[in-house]
Amino acid sequence: MKTPDHILHAFHPISLAEMDKVELMNRKDTKYFFHKSKLPALLEELQSDYRILEIDGCRIFSYENIYFDTDDFFLYTQHHNQRVNRYKIRIRRYVESNLVFLEVKFKNNNGRTIKSRVRLPEFTDQLSDTAKDFIRTNTPFDPCAMKPMLYNGFRRFTLVNRNMCERATIDTDLVLQVKDEEKKFSRLCIAELKTDASLSGSRFRIAMRDNLCPEMSISKYSIGAAYMYPLLKQNNFKPKKIRINRIENV
Repeated sequence: MKTPDHILHAFHPISLAEMDKVELMNRKDTKYFFHKSKLPALLEELQSDYRILEIDGCRIFSYENIYFDTDDFFLYTQHHNQRVNRYKIRIRRYVESNLVFLEVKFKNNNGRTIKSRVRLPEFTDQLSDTAKDFIRTNTPFDPCAMKPMLYNGFRRFTLVNRNMCERATIDTDLVLQVKDEEKKFSRLCIAELKTDASLSGSRFRIAMRDNLCPEMSISKYSIGAAYMYPLLKQNNFKPKKIRINRIENV
């Protein structure tokens, strides 16, 4: 069977300027996670209906994130308890382009995810005045109460369907870090389908179903914090951790 890298090379490219038409800052998200061995079959099924983001000849990109939370992990707990109208706050670095943004993601009670962001000059866990003002404007939280709680990094490629109404990301090689402690996931793939319309007829969704990759909500911050801070309340995340452990230990 062809390798994922070989199959990705066969996809028709889409430029960043073209992809901006499906930026989907206000969207519906559907997530999946599965074993990396399923990637070749998935990509073969998707190749005719999707294009791949390509920038300067590169199709797989590296991301670094710093996630912020309160001392008592309020944002994590809201997600664990399945509260609606919840927030996620992170600083993200797009490694190849060295672009850095502070991003706020808000999931409302209609299940839609609204993302706001502002450009920052450097990748640091110290919140600048600009960052603090942005958090005050876009969240109900005091930015001075926000602390860097988790670092993660991963590799990602992005697919855009030919009708330009949805895009999907697939992340691999996830690494979690808290201070000097690190945890790597070499077999886990995390996929996210982003759309502003109904998912009916989505070829990505059909390919996931065909390859036995069920929909399953996952947040890289929340599940990462559950792994790296084992004393946190995490009953609702245990089934996901068990499944991820099985994927990694196959």
